[in-house]
Amino acid sequence: MSATEQSFSIYEFYRRLKVHHLSLVAQGIMSQDLLSLIALSIKRRPDNEVIARRLFALVVELAQNILHYSAVKEFSAKDQREVGVGIVAIGESDTHYLVASGNVAQPENAAYVARHCDYINQLDPDELREYYRQQRRLPVKEGSVGGSIGLIEIVRKSGQPLSYEIIPIEDDKVFLIFVAKVNKSLNPHVD
Repeated sequence: MSATEQSFSIYEFYRRLKVHHLSLVAQGIMSQDLLSLIALSIKRRPDNEVIARRLFALVVELAQNILHYSAVKEFSAKDQREVGVGIVAIGESDTHYLVASGNVAQPENAAYVARHCDYINQLDPDELREYYRQQRRLPVKEGSVGGSIGLIEIVRKSGQPLSYEIIPIEDDKVFLIFVAKVNKSLNPHVD
């Protein structure tokens, strides 16, 4: 079978990435190795160093969310445990960079995250900073792998509300999508 006869077209994939201004897409196990490669890619961009650090911080937070909470897991030989599978992407518009992630999730987990995002998104910067401090002081909830501050960090680092979408899929699961925006012009007031 020739490359043009296959149902998947790498050219069509490439074309869609260009149309949507996606400069980086990674799908699979969210591992430390993958994050290291993403960091190298971001560092090689000719952008402002502060913006590059913020983009990487957003990728890390979104990847950790996938690593720990994705309903689809695969065994990582390097980590010697099952870790989450998902997708992360970096794109841009004329005024913003976009950092997006997606993964399969349990509907009840996605609903909890949606409520948490809605709450975080309505806070002003001072309220967000105080809420962050409060959450850092709380003990880690049973069954949680973190202090529930990743979404707060995303909003703080991006300086923008965190967008999300929950799409019902097969097997009574959902696909959970996050999109964080970072202004290309540096905002000195963002933590």
